[in-house]
Amino acid sequence: MSDEPQQYSGALRWFASDGPDGEGPAGWRLDVVTLLAVIGESSVAEHSQVITSSVLCLLPRIIPAPQALLKPSRPQRLPETTAKMTGVYSGVVLDTVGFFANIIHPLDELQPFAFKVMEIKHRDRNTTGGMSVGVPLGVPSNGGNSFWSRFLPNRKKRTNTMLSTKSIPGPPSDNQGEEMGELRGRSTGLSTFQDIESGPEPPQPRMVRSATMKQKVQDFVANPTLANNAERPAIPARLWSPMHILEVFSALLTYGILAFAIWDKDGTAIFAVALMAFASSVVGWASWWRPILMNRAHTNKVPQGDVIIRTREGGFLLVRCTEEVARELYSGTEECEYRVSGQLYRVLMGLGTILLMIGVILLGNCKWYTQIFIGGSYIVLNALYWTMGLLPKHLFWDLSRYEFNDVTPVEAMNAEKTTDPNDPREGVKSFTRTLWFAIRETKKTAWVTRGGAAPRTPQWEMWLAEAEAAAMAGNMNWPAVARKDDIMKMDESEVSKSPVIGAGQQGFDAARQAAPATQVQPVDRGQTQGVGAF
Repeated sequence: MSDEPQQYSGALRWFASDGPDGEGPAGWRLDVVTLLAVIGESSVAEHSQVITSSVLCLLPRIIPAPQALLKPSRPQRLPETTAKMTGVYSGVVLDTVGFFANIIHPLDELQPFAFKVMEIKHRDRNTTGGMSVGVPLGVPSNGGNSFWSRFLPNRKKRTNTMLSTKSIPGPPSDNQGEEMGELRGRSTGLSTFQDIESGPEPPQPRMVRSATMKQKVQDFVANPTLANNAERPAIPARLWSPMHILEVFSALLTYGILAFAIWDKDGTAIFAVALMAFASSVVGWASWWRPILMNRAHTNKVPQGDVIIRTREGGFLLVRCTEEVARELYSGTEECEYRVSGQLYRVLMGLGTILLMIGVILLGNCKWYTQIFIGGSYIVLNALYWTMGLLPKHLFWDLSRYEFNDVTPVEAMNAEKTTDPNDPREGVKSFTRTLWFAIRETKKTAWVTRGGAAPRTPQWEMWLAEAEAAAMAGNMNWPAVARKDDIMKMDESEVSKSPVIGAGQQGFDAARQAAPATQVQPVDRGQTQGVGAF
């Protein structure tokens, strides 16, 4: 009689298993718990940069779909967003926008035909480019203080605010770059603007801000070292980042599962969870990285760093910034510096793969109640990692290095909306009207042709020449759309008779003289969109 299937009545007849061999009630089995351990790869891969950017990636813990971090190679650059980026004065043209720049101003939030102006500058001028922050007199710059001194309260010491002899001369005050001035020192001949980066010679001493306790702890989490280095990480992960909180919670949850397995005398579960947790530490160590931003290496005169970004939907974003900020966020490359070498990375990936496979096999052989605990934990963690994707990315990264504000002029707001229903040309949103708003703010047009915002035809050259002349004259109500419609009806003979045509009648524009005319685009741009470790 014991060999006959157990009979159930009532609701259990609908939900019971097909035999008495299951360990759970009503013959239930949880063999699918091994599948729960590898579900959620897309959610983990989306946050792989934050997960592996701090020392917390070494915490032994269970994470959903750890195979999302098991990749044969690591990308050397951060993911980029596709958009046409053009230097207003430098003439640099790129097809992508940097990772951190897109966090400061998410391009997917820019509406079609919208126009926006942002100002970005360094919050602390002493952290600009290759500059060294002040260190107490008598303390070696290579970190001669003890490890614990970085967490101790700041003592009253004389501070050496002079810059390193190998650093770039200090920048001027924030308003100096906005004024025209007499050029001093070397000049590239590209622009007559005063260099807003090199500043006066020699650099003047500046007061150095002392790092707060929160910054010290955050810097240690991002870049743990036994040396008391005065240089702070450029853009570390936030100390109270939602991902950091989730990583600590995941570790505590893992230790809870192990404690329950020990209480339940489930040796299989102990080994399974321990191997899965150790595998996450191994792959985290292999992918542990920090961002490296590009800095200027010379003090020669350079054009201003303003850039303008054009989205596929016809939106324009003008960023007013210094050349240092432009190098770090836009025209430069955001590279990844990993903690382990490429050969060791492959060894750790192989070890992590083996540990993961053994752990998954053991998970399917745990006891019933332990499988319930493990399965519920993976369901909760999957839901939390999915929730992380709903949060804005600026909550995960410490962007306090920069100060950014929306400075869009009142007359240029609501470009993505119909401002005057009675005017079918100037009052209705259009690409031409938004382009005119951008020209009106930059007072330049070379970036338009270099960035491909307008075709190189006689008609468009004539319209651009008139638009630049109107912008320079301060004509805020120039009928851009109506004038464009009129010019497009002209043939080439009529356009050639115009007194304002082509670049010959326009003012000097440094972007027209910039070489090369077309930059080499990154060939691995597709890889950085989610392939590889990120």
